[in-house]
Amino acid sequence: MKKLRIYIIFALIAIVFTNCTTTKRIQKNMNSGQYSLAYLYDSEEKNEKNNIFVNISDVYNYSNLSDTTKVERLKGWVVPLLFINVWRSENQCVQGKSMIEDDITYFLKTSLANEINRSGSFKTDTLNKSEYSIKLSIDEIKTAGPYVSSGYFYFALYVYGYSYSDIAGPAISTMKVNYQLYKGKDIVLENTIDARQITQQINKRYNNDKFLQRDYSISMVEAVSFNIKKVNEQIVSELNKYFTTH
Repeated sequence: MKKLRIYIIFALIAIVFTNCTTTKRIQKNMNSGQYSLAYLYDSEEKNEKNNIFVNISDVYNYSNLSDTTKVERLKGWVVPLLFINVWRSENQCVQGKSMIEDDITYFLKTSLANEINRSGSFKTDTLNKSEYSIKLSIDEIKTAGPYVSSGYFYFALYVYGYSYSDIAGPAISTMKVNYQLYKGKDIVLENTIDARQITQQINKRYNNDKFLQRDYSISMVEAVSFNIKKVNEQIVSELNKYFTTH
């Protein structure tokens, strides 16, 4: 009986520390899947268009978005006592291209064209014959947030137990896009648009923390998608105002 009890206790310890999520495992799981930037177009449609056409000529990406998602351990501690062990690990997750299915520059260009066709008072020039053209530069894309793993294990005489939990987020996603509207070779309108989105914290219990990390990755990509949507809608709104007065 005593040997069985010792076996159970050490088995529980092994289970607990196996489930204590390591930084390398978080990073591996967050780099294991790719998710789409596609979003729902729900802006107000303009069915009446004027006779102005705009060509989306160039999209430059000057952001420092890394190729892979990085997870950095900020701090962590373990308190091994006689009858109880407590631990906590705090990490910072920084989004990389690895979790994004789409090419960002191409997606920004095509989604802006779709937004123009939907809510613009003007039209997109697909033949490159218009005197108006627009150039875009992505100056910043950054999404980062915390990932915290904590738990405890206790035993005393014939009583033992353990608990552990992982909490992901909230992540903050920011984006800066500069656009320049050209009429011929002259810039007639220019602005830099800032967009920001905060994801919800994920703290529900999962049977496998890999699914929590997957959902965290999805929420980060969705935040970027929301920012692109906001940028596109604002660009079209500002161009609508410009063409109304010029």
